[in-house]
Amino acid sequence: MRFCIPVIGISGLILTSTWCYDRNKFNWSWSMSQNSIYHRPENILLALALALAGMTAFTPIFAAGKLSGGLVPVVVLVWLRYVGGAATIVSVATVRRVPVFTRLSALWKLHLMRAFCGVGGLACSIYAASALPLADATAIGLTKGIIAIALAGLILKEVISGRHWIAGVLCAAGAYLVVRSAETGAGYDELALSGVVAALLGAVFMACEALIIRYIAQREDTVTILAYVNVFAAVLLTGPVLWLIFKGGVSWQDLLLFAWMGPLAIIGQSMNISAYRRAGAATLAPIYYGSVLLSAAFGFAVWGEIPTRIAVLGAVLIVAGGAVLTLPNPFSKIRQAS
Repeated sequence: MRFCIPVIGISGLILTSTWCYDRNKFNWSWSMSQNSIYHRPENILLALALALAGMTAFTPIFAAGKLSGGLVPVVVLVWLRYVGGAATIVSVATVRRVPVFTRLSALWKLHLMRAFCGVGGLACSIYAASALPLADATAIGLTKGIIAIALAGLILKEVISGRHWIAGVLCAAGAYLVVRSAETGAGYDELALSGVVAALLGAVFMACEALIIRYIAQREDTVTILAYVNVFAAVLLTGPVLWLIFKGGVSWQDLLLFAWMGPLAIIGQSMNISAYRRAGAATLAPIYYGSVLLSAAFGFAVWGEIPTRIAVLGAVLIVAGGAVLTLPNPFSKIRQAS
């Protein structure tokens, strides 16, 4: 027997949710509304494909600090990404006649919180990739998967199955091998240590952002979601960044070289939101370890980095983690038959 109680979330941030009690399992669980017009039927394979496309779009964005060669400060790169993203998505909203700002979103607090997490995560990731080899920074940042799995269970009350943990362990082991295979040529110095700290802090920001996306993706359309987070972040950063540009003498030519960050980020965010509409945060978290493979490919194409045998073994473990997550469970039919 199972009964449910609608409740109001803490501080009004989560407006409506449902707590359910299952007498057979003797536990409470939290569930999202399946009647939302933005909800999509669960499709793990499609969700993983969308997540992979989103990761591909963000790979050069996270490497922007290294691509700039230190000519453009990290905070300015983050501002360029959000200003360009805001201009892109507002233009899309205008063309599609989506009334984004005619009324204040009921979830504006969550949008503001997500903007804060997004700015923090991107800034930390760009800085880490500037202070460390790209593969190292990416692999360290992949701890966001484990953090997201834990938070999905604690906060969203999503069911964390044994397959989630097996996939997470395999992917984490693979990422560890990839980062250990990187030949830095020298020991870690203070700059590299700050890069490690930044990568870990960025992982926390991104894990929190993933949970927020999972919630709001079920309740608002993609254009509204992207418009709020990009406009909020752009407004928060514009004043300090313009002061830094004029005081620091940052060249406008250098800024134009990274104007692609905003539109590309909108494409990546659209893919991520679509993925979270079709699968839970705990399901998608382990597959994001695949970003280390994309970073390795990007590093080879741009800087000529060649993966070692250990890196290849790590890649195999990451693929194995994805297979554990997506392939049908052969034991489920046995349990059902019994």
